[in-house]
Amino acid sequence: MNNTPNTSSGGPSPLLPFSGISQRGLLSLLMLLLSIGGITFALLGGARLIFDIFNVGLLNSLNGIVTKIIVIGLAYVVGWLSAMVAIRVYGNLVLPVIINLFIWGCLIGVCSLYVLILQRLYMQTYDDLHFWAYLLIVVAGLGALIGLHLIIEDHDLRPFAVPLLIINLIQLGLIVFRYVFTSGANPAYLLNDIFFFIAMSAFSIFMLVHIGLLAPLRVRLTNYFDRNSKAIRTEN
Repeated sequence: MNNTPNTSSGGPSPLLPFSGISQRGLLSLLMLLLSIGGITFALLGGARLIFDIFNVGLLNSLNGIVTKIIVIGLAYVVGWLSAMVAIRVYGNLVLPVIINLFIWGCLIGVCSLYVLILQRLYMQTYDDLHFWAYLLIVVAGLGALIGLHLIIEDHDLRPFAVPLLIINLIQLGLIVFRYVFTSGANPAYLLNDIFFFIAMSAFSIFMLVHIGLLAPLRVRLTNYFDRNSKAIRTEN
């Protein structure tokens, strides 16, 4: 008896495990893996860099910091571009859910950093170099969050503003308590406190009111990837 599988009918060969998956599906899966890997590596690298700054010390962390930032940025860009292609071009339906989880994780990280920085601002034991480092760290975290937000079509940032606004209120209370109800507060730090409060409050309010500052960029990205998506469908 001939046990050789019959493939003359045009059906998928059992020797080719992916023969039943279209090329479009394979590319979508590849973009999914690249995006998850790139964003995960970027977030882990950023978390390690921030951990070193807060625990090892800012001056000790400056050694090779440019190289670290470049590597983390590269991983983020690879993950971001892969996610855009997977969702906008190949119509991946799983990745938006995963990206939304990444956004919530990024928000939790930013809020945790915000609280840690408030402790240092309240104690008034930092110098100007540390103050600007704290501000840049939070801005980088918020920038990563905004980048992930742009990946998902019609994504709403307003719910993500609520935790930040709560911490804004806590910061305002700490400023009043520090300079009014406690003794020994150094007025020289007041300008830094106000600047940090205004910057974070402005960002939170822009997220909450949803005035569409990112709408032009989102439209350009959508149009660009829609054109590429149509071109791929035409080729297939």
